[in-house]
Amino acid sequence: MINAAHQIVVDNVKKITFKHYRTGEVITKVLSEVPHLNMNPTNHRIVFYNHEEEVYEDISKSSIVSIEDVKE
Repeated sequence: MINAAHQIVVDNVKKITFKHYRTGEVITKVLSEVPHLNMNPTNHRIVFYNHEEEVYEDISKSSIVSIEDVKE
């Protein structure tokens, strides 16, 4: 399913655990991958969409602890 207003693939939900870039705090969020914004393999950040806050979030690849698929 695609949210046409944002072009977000709603089925592509991931549980992302990462370290905050300033504090080092470990944070876990449930976010959707945004493939059309992550096409450059040399980019050091990955863009996700937060459905709860209705915002895009970019996370540094080096700060990611784990990425898990979320099954419905």
